[in-house]
Amino acid sequence: MQQVDSPSPHTLARRTDPATSRDAASKVARFSGAHYRSIVEAMGQIASGGLIRVAGASEIAQQAGLDAYQVRKRLPELQRAGLVRLADGSQLTATGRRERLLELCA
Repeated sequence: MQQVDSPSPHTLARRTDPATSRDAASKVARFSGAHYRSIVEAMGQIASGGLIRVAGASEIAQQAGLDAYQVRKRLPELQRAGLVRLADGSQLTATGRRERLLELCA
């Protein structure tokens, strides 16, 4: 897998954010790499399963063993790195909300 740089804490929290947000942003680098790998591996497993080539964050999260919000937070970074892209369409989540579909880049 291509190296994806963890976002800078300065881009994740503003000076005006509370200290708790700035503290959380400073810790992203500790786990984001593992999340990137888990997400890309999960998407590869979903794509290799046959007809399903695209997936939403909740499906990716289930396959990766992460929470859906953890996947959603990392997807823009993976998109900027050129590893995933938005696919056409959307699907309903278990809570009845629509979520965008994503696919691995070739």
